[in-house]
Amino acid sequence: MLAALLGKPVEDLTVGDLQAMDMAQYAAMVGQIEALPEAERQRAVAHCSSLYTQWELTRKQGELEVDRTELRTEQVKHAARRLQDAVDGLEHDRSAKDMLERVGDLIGRINSKAQVIEAEKNLVQGIRADIIALATTAGQGQLAVALPAPASPQEPWDAHMDAFYRDKPDLATGTMASHQQAFREFGELFPGKTLGDVTKADIKTFCDHLRDRPINRAGRKAMSRDTIVKLVGHLRGYFAWTVSAGYLTANPAETVKPRAETRDERMSRDKRRAFTPTELTKLFDSPLFTGYYHLKKRSQPGRLQHRDEPFWFFAIALLTGARTEEIADLPAEFVDVGGIQCFDFRHASKTAAGPRLVPVLPDLWRMGLRQWAESQQRQGLGMVKGPEGSDDWSKWSNRYLANVGLKAPGLVTYSLRHTFRQALRGADLHEEIVNKVFGHEGKSIGAGYGRDLAPSEAKLVIERVKAPVALDHLFISGGS
Repeated sequence: MLAALLGKPVEDLTVGDLQAMDMAQYAAMVGQIEALPEAERQRAVAHCSSLYTQWELTRKQGELEVDRTELRTEQVKHAARRLQDAVDGLEHDRSAKDMLERVGDLIGRINSKAQVIEAEKNLVQGIRADIIALATTAGQGQLAVALPAPASPQEPWDAHMDAFYRDKPDLATGTMASHQQAFREFGELFPGKTLGDVTKADIKTFCDHLRDRPINRAGRKAMSRDTIVKLVGHLRGYFAWTVSAGYLTANPAETVKPRAETRDERMSRDKRRAFTPTELTKLFDSPLFTGYYHLKKRSQPGRLQHRDEPFWFFAIALLTGARTEEIADLPAEFVDVGGIQCFDFRHASKTAAGPRLVPVLPDLWRMGLRQWAESQQRQGLGMVKGPEGSDDWSKWSNRYLANVGLKAPGLVTYSLRHTFRQALRGADLHEEIVNKVFGHEGKSIGAGYGRDLAPSEAKLVIERVKAPVALDHLFISGGS
């Protein structure tokens, strides 16, 4: 029962109890609610929904209090400090609200699975409607939210471009020019294309067009893959916005990828270096791991500490050496190899030796990976899959490194892969084991055979391979 998690019966839970919980505890609570007998489960759902309503009321009251604060001239400095404290509190509440919405989705799935009678469904849906109404209510009345109409079959694909840009007021000049280039080239390739008629095949044709189109630039005859990825990413972002705005039901660019890298591009990538211990320490002592200001400002120090996708992306990259696209597609389930739990990178396809199993190092368990993976499994999600795939993770992670001062030449997210390779080589493992774990074809005879790790090999990996720097400040109580 819930008492095993919180130390009290469900009917005694308070808003304060929920506010003190992190995301892993929320997911664990929902899992326990799902396991209750039907009658108890419904009472638990109703009670928790009531608590969420109280929480929302408290949050709204706090916002109104901040709105009513008047800054007197002789007290400007003092009032500014108080206002900043209030804003910090509201940022925490907004993050908490995001967790509540995710928990609400989980509770909705529980109800659909249980096939409860219609009257009970109506009760839960009524409570949820109250919560939504509260969330959209301002101090002077309820807001009327106008939903956009579905896309017309005759509507041009770029009909909502102005609204898209209005929702992105902080685009830098260079980024704006890059967006405009992508949209212009797509429009020239598909003149007269309507929004509802854009297909995945069209996006792939656009990728191939960028690949094959000659360019006039010294030393280069064709567009680089990085530039193609960037331009296609702008299209993907626009169509994702049209989905969120209700004009489309699916993003036609969501899973389309451009060409593979050329040999010269791969050789250029090899110039990237590993992290030094000092740089690694700086990364894992940065705000993402020690406390950040806002979900959209994770490089700024603050009081928020949520171990969500970005946290685990970097941790897994360091301790598996996996490529960005491999981590983005990583399932949340593990594979057992003789009692050793392994990440399943067998979906990888970049190289012949890419598909592989990588043992989970003990430091990841100590950080709470097991609890995170179980939460993702219950939601039907991958380990760290972002909303728009691996290209976004690459851009986001490299931007984060730059924002926290890790801007040295050759130092990028891919450098974590080089760092892990150094850790493997320093662990005194046979070359064949290193190749199996790292995902490179070995040069020795027979290295291409028997790529699956044996239990004894997996055991050697978790015993010998260590993180290059101490990560104990990230360990949690109960992590194992």
